[in-house]
Amino acid sequence: MRYVIHGAPGSGSGIVEAVCAELGVPYEVRDLDARNDEHRGDAYAGLNPHRKMPTLETEDGEILTESVAIVIALDERHPEAGLLPPPGSRDRAQALRWMVFLATEVYPLVEMVDYPTRFVDSADGAAAIRERAEALQRERWRVLEANVGGSPYCLASGFSATDLYITKLGVWLDREWRREHLPRVDALIAAVLARPRLAPVWARHVR
Repeated sequence: MRYVIHGAPGSGSGIVEAVCAELGVPYEVRDLDARNDEHRGDAYAGLNPHRKMPTLETEDGEILTESVAIVIALDERHPEAGLLPPPGSRDRAQALRWMVFLATEVYPLVEMVDYPTRFVDSADGAAAIRERAEALQRERWRVLEANVGGSPYCLASGFSATDLYITKLGVWLDREWRREHLPRVDALIAAVLARPRLAPVWARHVR
């Protein structure tokens, strides 16, 4: 099975690229011009009605959106890679717990920090939204920090797809703040960035 990932350098599509790289499956990246909001146009909406990245397309034309759903689907289709712990296990429940936490409690705040005018019209309102979203984001990262159970990975049992999710979102944080306030997360990110299979992905997505 060959996959096509619709995304852009530096975007959340790096999560799915990293998953495919770890799985060792063939994939192609089709970059959108995110700086000029190509992903918010009508053409891309034909693939992803939410007009966000990433979108995964299979060779038989199946379309998947929402990064957590894509990660789980890829794990189920390539179970031999062990990207997530086995179904029904406690470790899998915890891996999914923290991946969904990031997707629902942290990731939406990134948009508020980066694009506050999407949520309010006035400049003063935008500044207030950005400030509050930044504070909430850091607060929620501290929750994750307190629950990193492994060394260096999220689970004591070792590496999983959750670590890829943590890394992609974590590299968007201010590095000095992350090192000072999230030492476990910072060590996790360093370990994931050093994984050989992922070097081409991080070359595109980490600056």
